[in-house]
Amino acid sequence: MRVVWAFPGQGSQRKNMGAGLFDRHPGTLARAEAVLGRSVPELCSDQAALRDTRVLQPVLYTVGALTYLDRAAREPQPDCMIGHSLGEYTALYASGALDFETGLRLVVARAEIMSRASGGGMLAVVGLGIDRLREVMRREGADDIDVANHNSPVQTVLSGPEESVRALAPVLRREGAGKCVLLHISVAAHSRYMAEAADELGTVLDAVTFHEPRVPVICNVTARPHRAGEIALRLREHMCREVRWWDSLAHLVDHGVTELVELGPGSVLTKLWATARTELAPGAAGPQGPPDGGGGAARDGTSADTVAGAGTDAGAGAVSATRTGQNAGARPETDATPGPQPGGDSAAAPRTRGSTGGTGRPSAPPPVPRRVPPPVPRRVPVAKERLGSARFRERYGAELAWVVSGTGDGAVGDEVCRAARAAGLAAFADPALGDPDRLSLGGAGRQGWGIGLRPGPDAHEQVTALLAHGVRHVEAHHPHGPDAALVRFRFTGARRGPAGAAVAVRHVIARVTGLDQAAAFLRPPSAALLAELVRTEGLSAAEADAARVLPVASDLAVQAPGGWHDDGADAYQLLPAVAALAARSPGPEPVHVGLCGVVGTPEQAATAFALGAAFLVSTSLTACSPAARLAVTLKHTLAGAGDDDVTWAPTERHATLGVPARVVRRGTLFPARAGLLHRLLRAHRYFADVPEHRRRHIEEHLLGGPATALPAAGSADGRLRTADVFRWYARETARRTPGGDPVRPLDHQLPCDPDLTHFNRVTSGTALAAWTARTPDAVVGHLLTNAAELLTARAPNRAETRP
Repeated sequence: MRVVWAFPGQGSQRKNMGAGLFDRHPGTLARAEAVLGRSVPELCSDQAALRDTRVLQPVLYTVGALTYLDRAAREPQPDCMIGHSLGEYTALYASGALDFETGLRLVVARAEIMSRASGGGMLAVVGLGIDRLREVMRREGADDIDVANHNSPVQTVLSGPEESVRALAPVLRREGAGKCVLLHISVAAHSRYMAEAADELGTVLDAVTFHEPRVPVICNVTARPHRAGEIALRLREHMCREVRWWDSLAHLVDHGVTELVELGPGSVLTKLWATARTELAPGAAGPQGPPDGGGGAARDGTSADTVAGAGTDAGAGAVSATRTGQNAGARPETDATPGPQPGGDSAAAPRTRGSTGGTGRPSAPPPVPRRVPPPVPRRVPVAKERLGSARFRERYGAELAWVVSGTGDGAVGDEVCRAARAAGLAAFADPALGDPDRLSLGGAGRQGWGIGLRPGPDAHEQVTALLAHGVRHVEAHHPHGPDAALVRFRFTGARRGPAGAAVAVRHVIARVTGLDQAAAFLRPPSAALLAELVRTEGLSAAEADAARVLPVASDLAVQAPGGWHDDGADAYQLLPAVAALAARSPGPEPVHVGLCGVVGTPEQAATAFALGAAFLVSTSLTACSPAARLAVTLKHTLAGAGDDDVTWAPTERHATLGVPARVVRRGTLFPARAGLLHRLLRAHRYFADVPEHRRRHIEEHLLGGPATALPAAGSADGRLRTADVFRWYARETARRTPGGDPVRPLDHQLPCDPDLTHFNRVTSGTALAAWTARTPDAVVGHLLTNAAELLTARAPNRAETRP
């Protein structure tokens, strides 16, 4: 069974439409209201406001988008999508061709442009076939009227000057039209009279970058699937050309679509689809309808009110028509004889070989019916664009469920993020310890990538900078759980919607390595922490009130455990348990769970999605890309690293707890020297207590001078602690020049997560073995395309792994 999701257009609106959706999707609702500057639920309940097309079109688009998100959370993606007139914008959003806010702004511009048009009229005609209708119009000299919508064999909408449209109505009634309804609109939509408006909209469309739809979207103008490079042109033409709805339905039937699901208010498109299934089904049996000239409306039973309410922009009526014979747009019936029956014989054949045929000779026994084998399950191909969670992709404005990030050493900057966003990926700039890269902040705010955030004494200053630049996403590296700065970022701008549901407009992906750590991020902040933030004006009282019922993290990325918080399970084993925990988190929106830094082969990606991963995160694999801020020598080292070239070593983060990190050991003395310092740290609180020969060795070879020159951070008595020496050394070995060269070539620190060594292994001997070829687009495309093929081959009855 092939399924199409259809989005209705203007005219399908109902008072209080969208009820129940707003509380379930507060984040999307908040983004819509930020663009519109008004409450969408209030507009949906205001019939007077909905009479203004400048209000109605954006509201209908928003309700359609929320309906899609609600459906996509429960069901696999369809085989294709379609939208009637205005609904085509919603379909393009749902397919990933553009993000929600961009689509909404386009609809706002479209509505504003259309509202300025005047002097036109539209007429819904029911009961005349399109050929007969055109013939009458030619005979009457109505050459100033265009066909705006061809919705079914017996329903068409005309557009033109109001006087001409009014004058044509009684003529069509005399010719046999059962209904001719003037629509309440002063615009000749989808006609030549909108050419100037189309040009104006075209200037807006030219500024938009459209992506290839993840799911095919049938174009109203061509009745064929959209292509990314032509979407802007087609939407411009959409303003001044006919909506070929009936031809579009014929295209769907021809390609095996058997079910239409209408996503939006009303059932207009569902009824039109029922007509199409009757008229266009291959070999459909049934009596031939009346000739193309009238009578269809008599059996239609559709009231004039229904047709009039079918849409001032869309023009689609809730018309349930019977068969009317050979109309334009309907495929001709090649034979009135029914096709073969299940037994294999034709039911229309009056006799078989051996029948008497009127001669009186005895008949042969009837043939034994052929056994019909059971249907073979259809293998539904899995597309890489449909892997992971649709809601996650929507939340971060991505086409693919993949996040490009780093390892905390500053290698992933705005250059990598810009390339990742161009490839349709979510991205996070990964600054080294300290302040975020100020050059990345502006790009993050404007282009939608995020910033890595770590705890520390300057965390509140970092958050202030993030908020000032409009950054909406951070990736939290907080092994001890959320702190006040992270809570402040997450809930700045949070509020309660009109129905009382709490909404947070900023998102946090928290990296976790165990269930306890995940649980800390899935809880709301403590009352004491919120009270302190309100007291210090970090949050307003309204923001703190919303935060009381929302989790600190909007999403969780499970990474490979290590050190004291290793509970014996690897990331793949932890994923289902963390996902089950996240499913019970508070708040109206889901917390998505993915894998971080452990997926480097197609098989691993397929396994992750099969286990329920909503997204995947690359770390060291990203640091090996051409745009990463690493020296060429270090990229060569990473691209050639295998599992034997990597070891665990203590790092500057959480030094006293002994949490190790995976680092490259080939070509550097860092693992051995860091290990020595950490052992001394565990044995001696103060550096002066270290045996003298050890101190001299460390000062000469590791510190490059007397230890007394180092600051005694946090020491009440002013004595230098061994931990201070270790932290200074670990920080220095991680530093790099602006060109990416290590400050200490002999003992530099080079992180290396499992995703990179796994990728190196499977791409050895291929074009992707060279780091110069490892752009985010190429790497992720390779992994997800092959993962989708694996899932298609091994799970033929499952169209996708997660909605």
